Amino acid sequence: MHVLLTGATGYLGRHLLARLLGDGHRVSVLVRPRRGQLQLRVVETLRPLPLPAGRPLPEIQVLAGDVAAPHCGLDAGALTSLRAAPPDAFVHAAGMTRFETHLAADIAHHNREGTRIAHALARDLGVARFVHLSTAYVAGTASAPFGAADLELGQDFHNPYEAAKYHTEQDLRAQAGLGPALDLVRPSIVVGGCPLGDGDAVSTVYTFIKALHFLRECARRDTARGRGRLAAQGIGVVGTRCRLPLRVAADPAHRLDLVHVDDVVDTVVDALAAPPAAWRVHQVTGPGTTLDELRSGICETLAIDGPRFVAADNAAPRTRLEQQFDRITRVYQPYLHHAPCFRLPAGRRPRPIDVAAFSRAFLTQMGDRAGNGAGAGVGALALAVAGVREPRDYFRALVEGEIGRHFLARHDFVDLRVCFRLGGEQAGDTTVHFSRGRASLVDPGSPFAADCTYVLDSDLFMRIVAGQADLRSAFFAGRVRIHGDKELALKFGALLGLYYHRIEEHVLEEVAV
Repeated sequence: MHVLLTGATGYLGRHLLARLLGDGHRVSVLVRPRRGQLQLRVVETLRPLPLPAGRPLPEIQVLAGDVAAPHCGLDAGALTSLRAAPPDAFVHAAGMTRFETHLAADIAHHNREGTRIAHALARDLGVARFVHLSTAYVAGTASAPFGAADLELGQDFHNPYEAAKYHTEQDLRAQAGLGPALDLVRPSIVVGGCPLGDGDAVSTVYTFIKALHFLRECARRDTARGRGRLAAQGIGVVGTRCRLPLRVAADPAHRLDLVHVDDVVDTVVDALAAPPAAWRVHQVTGPGTTLDELRSGICETLAIDGPRFVAADNAAPRTRLEQQFDRITRVYQPYLHHAPCFRLPAGRRPRPIDVAAFSRAFLTQMGDRAGNGAGAGVGALALAVAGVREPRDYFRALVEGEIGRHFLARHDFVDLRVCFRLGGEQAGDTTVHFSRGRASLVDPGSPFAADCTYVLDSDLFMRIVAGQADLRSAFFAGRVRIHGDKELALKFGALLGLYYHRIEEHVLEEVAV
């Protein structure tokens, strides 16, 4: 078959691409244009995945595009070529897997509007089959057992991601019979394989693993340097074990529905091989894993003692460690208290879920070989666990106190409005008011102008806040321009440089206090 695939560089998409190529299908992938050669980026995406040995893979046609743009952002040449020889199937795996409320508009645009555009393109090209990757959590807060035939049960939703996927299914159902055959694949919480996305982004269960890994690394660095700042919270390292006294409000018998990524890929491949139907839903769910099984498997892998589930009444007041953990995992915590009950699909036995195994694989991919302390420093991990993937994430986390608390406290004498004018893929202007140890965003319509403006590329900005580049050095190298009060800008840049030069120390201080 010839398959047109979106989302090939995402978690599910890369596994789908590897399977389709391994099965001998010809695949055209639609990828958002970024720096670097697109073909190499797609090939790099496949590097950690097992591919058939001993025979060459079919060539991958890489098309520059964006599912949220008209005609998915394809240029006239690509559209003409696809119309002349339409793909047999369009697999739409692209989407924004973010749950934060402040991103609701973007989530709806990418997931709902992006799917509408992708489906319209499939009709335009005359594609016979459209496969959409949805989620079993369109069930939202439904209390009744939820199966493939269900959708509208009067449920509410835990986050904008669930809501966008639900409304997308409504939109597609309204198109049933008016275009290509429709197959909707609804996985629950996907684990296994290679979950790391761009910038080492992860979601759901992996966020909890990453949070514990981060706190464990803080404890190790603190102990190794003989500081003992975390000892007051009962945190420490003895031999190969790390002690993290952490109470999480939840019922240990509560079940999370975890499914292996290979089960999702199998379902998509089977759907492509089945006779077409106007409308068909494939729900990929399992028997569930208890929170205690999840805790045990993760803690075994990380060599951590101390985390435990307690009744909500016994979780207050929270310690500093518990507050830090709650900040990192808060968008996923509703799933610790409520999850829909799914009807198991008939005729398919899901793979067993080995929590310790997928946790070990994840840590290996992060460069931490099953707990040997290697891998990213705690500065980079602090950004990762705060969900900082792009500049707007950084500014939100800074204002909300998730990162940079030590910097702000040390420089509470600063009263300065700084504009960051970023170019590149995440272009935009953001003005931050640093005053009395706090950071706040300045409304674009504010009459108060910025005291100084840094003009730089968004990729360079992210390298600076990750401690991989220096603002002043980049200015003197001509990579940053300054408007307004240059002297103030250079002084503030020096403060930032000193902070990020010793980011590991400052992150440990923020965890301790």
